Amino acid sequence: MTGIIGGVSIKKLKTFLIPIPPIKEQKRIVNRYKKYIPLINNYDIKYCKIEKLNNSYKENLKKSILQYAIQGKLVKQESNDESSEVLINRILEEKRELIKTKQIKKENLSVIYKDDTDNQFYEKFDDGTIVNITDEIPFDIPSNWCWARMKNICIINPRNSLDDNLETSFIPMTLIDAGYSNSHTYEIKKWKEIKSGFTHFKENDIGFAKITPCFQNRKSTIFSNLKNGFGAGTTELHILRPINDLIYTKFIFWLIKSPYFIDNGVKTYSGTAGQQRINKDFLPNFLVPIPNYKTQVCIINKIETIFNLI
Repeated sequence: MTGIIGGVSIKKLKTFLIPIPPIKEQKRIVNRYKKYIPLINNYDIKYCKIEKLNNSYKENLKKSILQYAIQGKLVKQESNDESSEVLINRILEEKRELIKTKQIKKENLSVIYKDDTDNQFYEKFDDGTIVNITDEIPFDIPSNWCWARMKNICIINPRNSLDDNLETSFIPMTLIDAGYSNSHTYEIKKWKEIKSGFTHFKENDIGFAKITPCFQNRKSTIFSNLKNGFGAGTTELHILRPINDLIYTKFIFWLIKSPYFIDNGVKTYSGTAGQQRINKDFLPNFLVPIPNYKTQVCIINKIETIFNLI
C-alpha cells in the first residue's frame, strides 16, 4: 500500500529512525514544549520590542561615543603633540585681522588658561580684564587641550553680500536631516528672493536648529554642494563658520551633536510651549574643548568609523 502524506511516502515513514528517550524524559520534553509555546506564538511581538531596544541602545551608544570624543577619551593622546594653545592663538590673530579690516564686527576676544600656581582657570580679555572661570569648566580634558569660547573660534551667523540675480540654495528646516546624519537638500532661488528675512550661509558653514524640538533632535548639517557656493534658509538656524579653516569643520559639527552641547542648550530654553529656543547668549559663550588639528582629524575619523559600524 502506498500513499502520500505531506510529500513523504508511507514507506519512508515506516523506516524513519526516531530517537526514543525514557518515558519520564519524554514527559519532561513535552512539558517544556508546552511552556515555550506561548513565547513562540508571541515571537513577532517580542522581536519588535527587541528591535526598539536595539535602536535605543544604538542612540545611547552614539551619545556616549561623542561624549568620550570631546573629553579626549576616544583616541590615544600623545603627550608630545603640539598644544592646542598654539592653534587658538593663530585663530585669534586671524579674527583680530578680520576685525581690523572691518570684515566682522569688533569683539572683546579672550583666551582661557590654567594657572599652575593655584590650579584655577582664568579668562583674559583683549581689554585686559581677567576673570576666574573655574566654576564654569564642565569636565577635565587632556593637558595639551585648551578651552575656548565658541565666539572666539568661529564667526557666528555671518551675512553674505551677493549679486541679486545670482542663483543660490534655499534650505527650509524640512530639508535638513535630524539625528546623526550630515545631509540636506535645497531649492534654487535667486539671491534677491531670499537675502532679506532669512539666515545666510556659504559652502562648508555649519548650520543647526535653535528651536525645539529640532534642536534636541539634532537637525544640523555642514552645507555642501550649494548652488554657486551660497545660500539662505530658515531663521530658526544658527550658523557657525570656523575661522579660515583653522578648526576642522567636522570637529565642531560633531561637537554640536554631542550630549554636552545639546543638554546644555536645552537648559537655556526660553519662549512659549512648542516655540522654545536656546538662549541668544548660549552659543557665543559656549565653552569648546579643543585639541590640536591633527588630533581633531583623528577623533573625527574614529567617530565616523564607529558610527558606520553601528
